[in-house]
Amino acid sequence: MKKLIIAISILFAVGVFNPLSAQVNINVNVNVDKQPAWGPTGYDYAGYYYMPDINVYYDITNALFYYLTGSKWISAQYLPDKYRKYDLYSMYKVVVNDKQPWLQNKAHKKNYSQYKGDKTQEPIRYSNNTKYNNSKNNTNSWVNTNRSDSRSGNTGSNSTESKSNNNRNNKTQDNNSQRSPERATQQNGSNRK
Repeated sequence: MKKLIIAISILFAVGVFNPLSAQVNINVNVNVDKQPAWGPTGYDYAGYYYMPDINVYYDITNALFYYLTGSKWISAQYLPDKYRKYDLYSMYKVVVNDKQPWLQNKAHKKNYSQYKGDKTQEPIRYSNNTKYNNSKNNTNSWVNTNRSDSRSGNTGSNSTESKSNNNRNNKTQDNNSQRSPERATQQNGSNRK
């Protein structure tokens, strides 16, 4: 009887401590398919990109840019025309996974200034890695090419009024605020959700 109790105890102990029966929950965040084609390779998850060349953040989940105008951060689907000459495919992007990273902008400017002008980062579009196959088609534009602009041959107004209202629907917020800037209403009046 004593041997039977020992044998049952051993079987019970093996069953309880068997690593094959242990349940492990692993929560893995992956958003490779949401990253734009101009984003950097090497990241399965990225919350934001910080671009030291232009001191701008890009929210990957919501496809929004955050840029500083005066002392206010503005969120918008597109960057203003002053950023038109910049090529996001060639400029260096730092992955930042903090919430509201613009609140740490002073530190980011200091810590990542050495990447200004660095063109060595491979964008997703040119990667041969199959995990980026869906992302290569995310050709999110960083400027609104549908705007009326006399420089491009369109017949739109070139008046000061139209230029000053270029981002009239963008929402602003004080740089020191703890809240996130509200999303900008797009030029056509629709909101990104």
